[in-house]
Amino acid sequence: MNSFELKGIKKRFGPLEVLAGIDASFNSSSVTAILGPSGCGKTTLLNIIAGILEPDEGSLTGFPFASYSYSFQEPRLLPWLSSMDNLLFALSGLKDKAVVLERAARFLKSAGLEDFGDAKPFGLSGGMKRRLSLARAFAYPSDILLLDEAFSSVDLKLRIELMDLFSLLWREEKRTAIFVTHDIQDALYLADQILVLASRPSKLLDRLDVPIARESRRYASKELIELEERLYRQILS
Repeated sequence: MNSFELKGIKKRFGPLEVLAGIDASFNSSSVTAILGPSGCGKTTLLNIIAGILEPDEGSLTGFPFASYSYSFQEPRLLPWLSSMDNLLFALSGLKDKAVVLERAARFLKSAGLEDFGDAKPFGLSGGMKRRLSLARAFAYPSDILLLDEAFSSVDLKLRIELMDLFSLLWREEKRTAIFVTHDIQDALYLADQILVLASRPSKLLDRLDVPIARESRRYASKELIELEERLYRQILS
């Protein structure tokens, strides 16, 4: 059953038309990839979903009543806080302190950083910072998790490690997750559905379900080739 829906979402910035009427539905506890070329309005759409931006036209169902956590391309960690304290800060709005401590410790461990709880960001490698940022986003018990190019601008090995960490953390609570990417293989590796946006002004070119069980997926595996070809045809047409 669709818990969240967009209808006719339009957005302009002055004379620049960015979104030209986006319709989309998102199942609760599913992972959706918003796929499209750089500059097509993916982040703008994500910010409208989060309530950071208002659409010029259109409606959002379910989203205005949801809580959110956000993971960005840059880790955006608080440099004066330790790894554990970065997680605790993200959870500071929760009243039950026992729950706060449990969630912080659990997600720090899931990210493989339990031995670095006292380390501040300058003492972590780039990959560790990215893992901590992802764990922080998951630690807050939001209704919806939004990710803006959270797996990009890193080498292939680290990208796969980050996506595997995402899958591990997602399986713990199966949060409704929406992430934007320009990488077809990343979308196929993680998503239950893929929304393909055209170049600006963006319209929805295609919606693709990924019927392959998540535990059976492999990065660039032959099981995904037909779906990959369909996406390439849409994007390159």
